[in-house]
Amino acid sequence: MGASTSLKIDEMALPPTVALAASALAKRLEAGDRAEEVIVELAELGQIRQKGLENHRTNGAVFTPYSVAEELVGEVGINARDIVCDPSVGPGVFLLAVAEHKFQQGEAVPSIIESLRGIDIDPVTVEVARITLQLWALWRGEEWLTVDHLIVGDALLDIPADWFGGCDVVIGNPPFLGQLKSETVRNPIRAQTLKEKFGNRYTAYLDESMLFLLLGVELTGERGTVALILPASLLGSDSSRLAREWIDSTLPLRDLWVGGRSVFEVAAVEVVAPILREAQSRDCRVVSYESKKAIQVPAVSNGQWSRLLAALNGTPVVHLSNQVTLSDHASVTADFRDAYYWLAERVTESDREDVRPRLATVGLIDPFRFMHGQVQTRFAKQKFDYPVIDIEGDPPPKLSKWLEQKLEPKLLVATQTQIVECYADPEGELLPSTPLLSVLPVEETQLWHLMAAVSSPAASAWLSCIAAGTGLSQTTIRIRASMLADLPLPLPSKSWDEGAYLARKIQEETVDEQTCIRFGEVMNQAYNAPSEALLRWWMEQLRKKQP
Repeated sequence: MGASTSLKIDEMALPPTVALAASALAKRLEAGDRAEEVIVELAELGQIRQKGLENHRTNGAVFTPYSVAEELVGEVGINARDIVCDPSVGPGVFLLAVAEHKFQQGEAVPSIIESLRGIDIDPVTVEVARITLQLWALWRGEEWLTVDHLIVGDALLDIPADWFGGCDVVIGNPPFLGQLKSETVRNPIRAQTLKEKFGNRYTAYLDESMLFLLLGVELTGERGTVALILPASLLGSDSSRLAREWIDSTLPLRDLWVGGRSVFEVAAVEVVAPILREAQSRDCRVVSYESKKAIQVPAVSNGQWSRLLAALNGTPVVHLSNQVTLSDHASVTADFRDAYYWLAERVTESDREDVRPRLATVGLIDPFRFMHGQVQTRFAKQKFDYPVIDIEGDPPPKLSKWLEQKLEPKLLVATQTQIVECYADPEGELLPSTPLLSVLPVEETQLWHLMAAVSSPAASAWLSCIAAGTGLSQTTIRIRASMLADLPLPLPSKSWDEGAYLARKIQEETVDEQTCIRFGEVMNQAYNAPSEALLRWWMEQLRKKQP
């Protein structure tokens, strides 16, 4: 086997803790240790490297447990001699899982090492990946091999030209770098460079990890397979819509691995891995890492990836085909930040008898209910039981116009929810704070009909299919104003009329569960969606919100 392994480990290029662990393992392997537990120690080299890094938020470097990489490799189905690339290779845990998978298929160790590609911006972490794969080759093949295709660079900008179209599989866990937080926002020069590279697929608020998915498609071409771990919110976020649509037209989403929130120790975020490849059937497989539940659902198109997550959550599929939408009969708005700061200076604690406008926050809106005085709410870093707004005699012109609009009959809709949480303000007595949505009807007489449509089981299922996972968990949605404005409305009918009557009754009176069931039934009829499954799903969610 030539010179001793200890001379071949570049200890100066490795963190001391990694070098110490790697050298100890190398000596055991040279002495003939072939225990299956070695794979655990190899994967732990990456964990040792992770402990030496600081501030995972700013660089997005969150390393993947070997068990997760192993499962995703199995889901992808990598064949012998496939060229496999990890464009965010980190300490090499995915390539380690790929190497072991290929070895179990009977591929020779030198062939496996030659088939692996990886790039990462951190040179030290790349060296950890290199020594991990060299030690794996020593363990499985009793050879100390060079690992030539691991390079240092920015994957989005520095991939070697001969890698494009030459990879059979792209797999990994790219950095999650959202563009709404200052510590992870792209600098202007990098942003302009990426915009030039990705064209109209690039948007200013697109998470960096979604750019890696676009890169993966370019690396494999139209006949490869791509599986990258992403935040679940990207399945339905507006910023990633153009990217999803381009992907579906090139290398469509065919399966979805749902990791959930417990995958990473240092990042409590819901994650998924879209699996892109050529169509093999009309169905997609959706599998949960946490529950091991797997379902078959119809394939999606046009970037509507949230439908797969919604199906795993048990959300019934609805088809709302009417061309008339909420925006045809109302304006749907989200309030601006200036209004928040203006309200923050004027909110005060009061009591039930106060006639000043009451403050409405997301936490005070439940389905058909306004919880003012019933639950405590937090606003502008203070807690309130009965928050009201003390308005001066002559507000600034911009705020005066806002007040005139908001102190009108309207619907208030919460934005973080499992089913739509909507409350009607028929007298225009409430002042909403961001991020509440306001729905102002063109005609006040339509208020309760619009309330019935927005609060219906069909609306909740439709919105969930569009935006499942965009909220704080995979079962919650973040409702955007534009999304709600596109909600199809039912055709005029007696069922919709009855639904409007029942919506008002539920909000204004103490009603039993049968009234809510009847409301769901008639609105399902109004939407031509007479589904027992839809009604049952909606009632289960509604019961969770009731005292």
